[in-house]
Amino acid sequence: MEKPILQYNNGVIAAKLDRTEKELVCGVSFHIFSGESLALIGETGSGKTLIAQSIMGVLPGNVSLVSGEISFCGNTLPKGKKLRSMLGREIVYIPQNGHEFLDPSRSIRRQLFDSIGKLGVVPSQRYAFACEKLAQVGFAQPEAILKQYPFQLSGGMAQRVTIALALCSQAKLLIADEPTNGLDQDSKQQTLSLLNDLFPDAAKLVITHDISVAASCGRILVLCGGKMLETGSSALVLAAPRHPYTQALLGALVENGMQETPILRPETGPCPFYRRCPAAFGRCRAEIPRRTQGDREWWCCKE
Repeated sequence: MEKPILQYNNGVIAAKLDRTEKELVCGVSFHIFSGESLALIGETGSGKTLIAQSIMGVLPGNVSLVSGEISFCGNTLPKGKKLRSMLGREIVYIPQNGHEFLDPSRSIRRQLFDSIGKLGVVPSQRYAFACEKLAQVGFAQPEAILKQYPFQLSGGMAQRVTIALALCSQAKLLIADEPTNGLDQDSKQQTLSLLNDLFPDAAKLVITHDISVAASCGRILVLCGGKMLETGSSALVLAAPRHPYTQALLGALVENGMQETPILRPETGPCPFYRRCPAAFGRCRAEIPRRTQGDREWWCCKE
Protein backbone atom coordinates (compact mmCIF):
# COMPACT_ATOMS: atom_id res chain seq x y z
CA MET A 1 0.00 0.00 0.00
CA GLU A 2 1.36 3.39 -1.00
CA LYS A 3 2.56 5.56 1.85
CA PRO A 4 2.21 9.35 1.80
CA ILE A 5 5.32 11.40 1.16
CA LEU A 6 4.40 13.59 4.12
CA GLN A 7 2.30 12.61 7.13
CA TYR A 8 1.74 15.33 9.73
CA ASN A 9 0.03 13.87 12.79
CA ASN A 10 -1.59 15.90 15.59
CA GLY A 11 1.07 18.61 15.53
CA VAL A 12 1.15 21.08 18.40
CA ILE A 13 3.48 24.08 18.11
CA ALA A 14 4.03 26.37 21.09
CA ALA A 15 6.05 29.46 21.96
CA LYS A 16 7.87 29.84 25.26
CA LEU A 17 7.17 33.22 26.80
CA ASP A 18 8.63 34.63 30.04
CA ARG A 19 6.78 32.32 32.40
CA THR A 20 4.20 30.67 30.22
CA GLU A 21 3.82 28.67 27.04
CA LYS A 22 1.37 29.67 24.33
CA GLU A 23 0.01 27.19 21.81
CA LEU A 24 0.19 28.57 18.27
CA VAL A 25 -0.85 25.44 16.35
CA CYS A 26 -3.17 22.92 17.99
CA GLY A 27 -3.61 19.32 16.85
CA VAL A 28 -3.15 19.75 13.10
CA SER A 29 -3.09 16.59 10.95
CA PHE A 30 -2.81 16.04 7.20
CA HIS A 31 -1.05 13.91 4.59
CA ILE A 32 0.15 14.38 1.02
CA PHE A 33 0.85 11.57 -1.46
CA SER A 34 3.23 11.68 -4.41
CA GLY A 35 1.89 14.00 -7.08
CA GLU A 36 -0.73 15.52 -4.77
CA SER A 37 -1.01 19.15 -3.75
CA LEU A 38 -2.48 20.49 -0.50
CA ALA A 39 -3.16 24.18 0.13
CA LEU A 40 -3.00 25.57 3.66
CA ILE A 41 -5.21 28.65 3.70
CA GLY A 42 -6.22 31.13 6.37
CA GLU A 43 -5.60 34.65 7.55
CA THR A 44 -2.22 35.95 8.65
CA GLY A 45 -1.38 34.34 11.99
CA SER A 46 -3.39 31.19 11.36
CA GLY A 47 -0.30 28.96 11.68
CA LYS A 48 0.40 28.16 8.02
CA THR A 49 4.06 29.19 7.93
CA LEU A 50 4.77 27.71 11.39
CA ILE A 51 3.65 24.31 10.13
CA ALA A 52 6.02 24.57 7.16
CA GLN A 53 8.86 25.70 9.42
CA SER A 54 8.24 22.76 11.77
CA ILE A 55 8.64 20.36 8.84
CA MET A 56 11.93 21.96 7.79
CA GLY A 57 13.21 22.27 11.36
CA VAL A 58 13.58 26.05 11.15
CA LEU A 59 11.10 27.30 13.76
CA PRO A 60 12.06 30.52 15.60
CA GLY A 61 14.26 30.05 18.67
CA ASN A 62 11.50 30.25 21.28
CA VAL A 63 9.04 28.15 19.26
CA SER A 64 8.99 24.35 19.03
CA LEU A 65 6.94 21.36 17.96
CA VAL A 66 5.99 20.18 21.43
CA SER A 67 3.98 17.12 20.37
CA GLY A 68 2.90 15.23 17.28
CA GLU A 69 4.73 13.18 14.66
CA ILE A 70 6.01 14.02 11.19
CA SER A 71 6.73 11.16 8.77
CA PHE A 72 8.55 11.47 5.45
CA CYS A 73 8.27 8.63 2.94
CA GLY A 74 7.06 6.29 5.69
CA ASN A 75 9.83 7.05 8.18
CA THR A 76 10.00 9.47 11.08
CA LEU A 77 11.40 12.76 9.80
CA PRO A 78 14.89 13.19 11.27
CA LYS A 79 16.07 16.26 13.15
CA GLY A 80 19.19 18.34 13.32
CA LYS A 81 22.05 17.79 10.89
CA LYS A 82 20.37 14.88 9.08
CA LEU A 83 17.26 16.96 8.38
CA ARG A 84 19.37 19.91 7.22
CA SER A 85 21.11 17.63 4.73
CA MET A 86 17.69 16.81 3.22
CA LEU A 87 16.70 20.46 2.74
CA GLY A 88 17.26 21.59 -0.81
CA ARG A 89 17.73 17.98 -1.88
CA GLU A 90 14.62 15.95 -1.00
CA ILE A 91 12.65 18.68 0.74
CA VAL A 92 12.66 21.81 -1.38
CA TYR A 93 11.42 25.26 -0.41
CA ILE A 94 9.96 27.85 -2.81
CA PRO A 95 9.90 31.29 -1.12
CA GLN A 96 7.24 33.96 -1.38
CA ASN A 97 9.70 36.55 -2.66
CA GLY A 98 12.47 35.60 -5.06
CA HIS A 99 14.31 38.89 -4.57
CA GLU A 100 14.53 38.40 -0.81
CA PHE A 101 15.52 34.74 -1.13
CA LEU A 102 18.34 35.20 -3.64
CA ASP A 103 21.72 36.58 -2.56
CA PRO A 104 21.93 40.09 -4.09
CA SER A 105 25.75 40.07 -4.05
CA ARG A 106 26.13 36.93 -6.16
CA SER A 107 25.29 36.32 -9.81
CA ILE A 108 22.56 33.91 -10.81
CA ARG A 109 25.29 31.71 -12.30
CA ARG A 110 27.14 31.35 -9.01
CA GLN A 111 23.95 30.61 -7.07
CA LEU A 112 22.82 27.97 -9.54
CA PHE A 113 26.27 26.41 -9.66
CA ASP A 114 26.22 25.98 -5.86
CA SER A 115 23.03 23.91 -6.06
CA ILE A 116 24.16 22.00 -9.14
CA GLY A 117 27.41 21.07 -7.43
CA LYS A 118 25.48 19.39 -4.61
CA LEU A 119 23.88 17.10 -7.20
CA GLY A 120 27.30 15.82 -8.17
CA VAL A 121 27.32 17.34 -11.66
CA VAL A 122 30.94 17.65 -12.81
CA PRO A 123 32.24 21.22 -13.33
CA SER A 124 32.50 20.88 -17.12
CA GLN A 125 28.76 20.18 -17.37
CA ARG A 126 27.42 22.75 -14.91
CA TYR A 127 27.00 25.61 -17.36
CA ALA A 128 24.90 23.52 -19.76
CA PHE A 129 22.93 22.10 -16.82
CA ALA A 130 22.19 25.62 -15.50
CA CYS A 131 21.04 26.81 -18.93
CA GLU A 132 18.78 23.77 -19.21
CA LYS A 133 17.07 24.51 -15.88
CA LEU A 134 16.60 28.19 -16.71
CA ALA A 135 15.10 27.22 -20.07
CA GLN A 136 12.73 24.83 -18.31
CA VAL A 137 11.28 27.70 -16.24
CA GLY A 138 10.66 29.79 -19.34
CA PHE A 139 13.77 31.88 -20.02
CA ALA A 140 14.35 32.19 -23.77
CA GLN A 141 17.96 33.39 -23.28
CA PRO A 142 19.26 31.52 -20.21
CA GLU A 143 22.87 32.50 -20.98
CA ALA A 144 21.96 36.16 -20.42
CA ILE A 145 20.16 35.38 -17.13
CA LEU A 146 23.25 33.61 -15.76
CA LYS A 147 25.16 36.90 -16.00
CA GLN A 148 22.51 38.86 -14.12
CA TYR A 149 22.26 39.70 -10.43
CA PRO A 150 18.93 39.37 -8.57
CA PHE A 151 18.33 43.16 -8.47
CA GLN A 152 18.40 43.19 -12.27
CA LEU A 153 15.41 40.84 -12.49
CA SER A 154 11.69 41.57 -12.24
CA GLY A 155 9.67 39.92 -9.45
CA GLY A 156 8.36 37.23 -11.79
CA MET A 157 11.82 36.53 -13.19
CA ALA A 158 13.35 36.25 -9.71
CA GLN A 159 10.63 33.80 -8.72
CA ARG A 160 11.35 31.69 -11.81
CA VAL A 161 15.04 31.60 -10.83
CA THR A 162 14.07 30.20 -7.41
CA ILE A 163 12.10 27.48 -9.21
CA ALA A 164 15.16 26.76 -11.37
CA LEU A 165 17.17 26.38 -8.15
CA ALA A 166 14.52 23.97 -6.87
CA LEU A 167 14.96 21.92 -10.05
CA CYS A 168 18.59 21.36 -9.04
CA SER A 169 17.39 18.75 -6.54
CA GLN A 170 15.72 15.37 -6.15
CA ALA A 171 12.60 16.89 -4.66
CA LYS A 172 10.08 14.53 -3.10
CA LEU A 173 8.36 17.27 -1.09
CA LEU A 174 7.92 20.82 -2.36
CA ILE A 175 6.97 23.49 0.19
CA ALA A 176 5.78 26.67 -1.52
CA ASP A 177 5.24 29.60 0.86
CA GLU A 178 3.02 32.22 -0.82
CA PRO A 179 4.79 31.42 -4.11
CA THR A 180 2.79 34.01 -6.09
CA ASN A 181 2.93 36.86 -3.58
CA GLY A 182 3.26 40.22 -5.34
CA LEU A 183 2.89 38.77 -8.85
CA ASP A 184 0.29 39.89 -11.37
CA GLN A 185 -2.39 37.41 -12.43
CA ASP A 186 -0.53 36.24 -15.55
CA SER A 187 2.75 35.70 -13.67
CA LYS A 188 0.81 33.99 -10.89
CA GLN A 189 -0.71 31.43 -13.24
CA GLN A 190 2.64 30.89 -14.97
CA THR A 191 4.31 30.16 -11.63
CA LEU A 192 1.62 27.68 -10.58
CA SER A 193 1.77 25.93 -13.95
CA LEU A 194 5.55 25.64 -13.69
CA LEU A 195 5.35 24.02 -10.27
CA ASN A 196 2.82 21.46 -11.48
CA ASP A 197 4.61 20.74 -14.77
CA LEU A 198 8.16 20.60 -13.44
CA PHE A 199 7.47 18.65 -10.23
CA PRO A 200 4.76 16.17 -11.31
CA ASP A 201 5.74 13.46 -8.81
CA ALA A 202 6.55 15.61 -5.79
CA ALA A 203 4.11 16.09 -2.93
CA LYS A 204 3.30 19.80 -2.81
CA LEU A 205 2.41 21.81 0.28
CA VAL A 206 1.24 25.26 -0.80
CA ILE A 207 0.87 27.97 1.83
CA THR A 208 -1.38 30.80 0.71
CA HIS A 209 -4.09 33.29 1.58
CA ASP A 210 -4.95 33.61 -2.11
CA ILE A 211 -8.09 31.64 -2.93
CA SER A 212 -7.20 31.45 -6.64
CA VAL A 213 -3.93 29.73 -5.71
CA ALA A 214 -5.70 27.34 -3.35
CA ALA A 215 -8.17 26.48 -6.12
CA SER A 216 -5.29 25.15 -8.24
CA CYS A 217 -4.47 22.53 -5.58
CA GLY A 218 -6.22 19.19 -5.24
CA ARG A 219 -7.11 19.58 -1.57
CA ILE A 220 -7.47 22.39 0.94
CA LEU A 221 -6.96 22.65 4.69
CA VAL A 222 -8.51 25.75 6.26
CA LEU A 223 -6.75 27.05 9.37
CA CYS A 224 -7.84 29.69 11.86
CA GLY A 225 -6.01 30.51 15.07
CA GLY A 226 -3.81 27.44 14.66
CA LYS A 227 -6.76 25.01 14.44
CA MET A 228 -8.21 23.02 11.56
CA LEU A 229 -11.71 24.20 10.68
CA GLU A 230 -12.37 22.54 7.30
CA THR A 231 -10.66 20.26 4.80
CA GLY A 232 -11.52 18.42 1.61
CA SER A 233 -11.15 18.66 -2.14
CA SER A 234 -10.62 22.24 -3.28
CA ALA A 235 -13.51 22.04 -5.74
CA LEU A 236 -16.01 21.04 -3.04
CA VAL A 237 -14.74 23.29 -0.26
CA LEU A 238 -14.64 26.40 -2.44
CA ALA A 239 -17.95 25.69 -4.18
CA ALA A 240 -19.91 24.90 -1.01
CA PRO A 241 -17.97 25.65 2.20
CA ARG A 242 -19.48 24.17 5.36
CA HIS A 243 -17.69 26.14 8.06
CA PRO A 244 -18.72 29.79 8.64
CA TYR A 245 -15.04 30.77 8.67
CA THR A 246 -14.45 29.34 5.19
CA GLN A 247 -17.58 31.16 4.05
CA ALA A 248 -16.18 34.38 5.54
CA LEU A 249 -12.83 33.89 3.73
CA LEU A 250 -14.64 33.55 0.42
CA GLY A 251 -16.85 36.51 1.28
CA ALA A 252 -13.75 38.64 1.80
CA LEU A 253 -12.72 38.25 -1.85
CA VAL A 254 -12.67 41.47 -3.84
CA GLU A 255 -15.24 40.13 -6.29
CA ASN A 256 -17.57 39.41 -3.38
CA GLY A 257 -17.38 42.93 -1.99
CA MET A 258 -14.57 42.49 0.58
CA GLN A 259 -17.07 41.67 3.30
CA GLU A 260 -15.57 42.08 6.78
CA THR A 261 -15.99 39.73 9.73
CA PRO A 262 -16.24 42.07 12.71
CA ILE A 263 -16.10 40.97 16.34
CA LEU A 264 -19.67 40.18 17.40
CA ARG A 265 -19.20 39.14 21.05
CA PRO A 266 -16.53 39.66 23.73
CA GLU A 267 -16.30 36.10 25.07
CA THR A 268 -14.23 33.33 23.48
CA GLY A 269 -14.96 29.69 22.73
CA PRO A 270 -13.10 26.55 21.65
CA CYS A 271 -13.57 27.59 18.01
CA PRO A 272 -11.12 30.38 17.14
CA PHE A 273 -13.76 32.01 14.92
CA TYR A 274 -16.39 32.12 17.71
CA ARG A 275 -16.11 35.83 18.49
CA ARG A 276 -16.68 36.76 14.82
CA CYS A 277 -19.05 33.97 13.78
CA PRO A 278 -22.57 35.11 12.82
CA ALA A 279 -23.86 31.53 13.13
CA ALA A 280 -22.59 30.90 16.69
CA PHE A 281 -25.00 29.74 19.39
CA GLY A 282 -24.83 28.45 22.96
CA ARG A 283 -23.29 25.04 22.21
CA CYS A 284 -20.32 26.75 20.55
CA ARG A 285 -19.10 27.89 23.98
CA ALA A 286 -18.56 24.26 25.05
CA GLU A 287 -17.24 22.24 22.12
CA ILE A 288 -16.05 22.15 18.51
CA PRO A 289 -17.27 18.79 17.14
CA ARG A 290 -15.79 17.07 14.09
CA ARG A 291 -18.19 16.44 11.22
CA THR A 292 -17.68 14.46 8.02
CA GLN A 293 -19.35 14.12 4.65
CA GLY A 294 -17.57 11.89 2.15
CA ASP A 295 -13.95 13.03 2.01
CA ARG A 296 -14.81 16.37 3.64
CA GLU A 297 -14.31 17.27 7.29
CA TRP A 298 -15.18 20.35 9.26
CA TRP A 299 -15.08 21.24 12.93
CA CYS A 300 -18.21 23.14 13.93
CA CYS A 301 -21.44 22.88 15.96
CA LYS A 302 -23.31 23.80 12.81
CA GLU A 303 -24.18 20.69 10.78
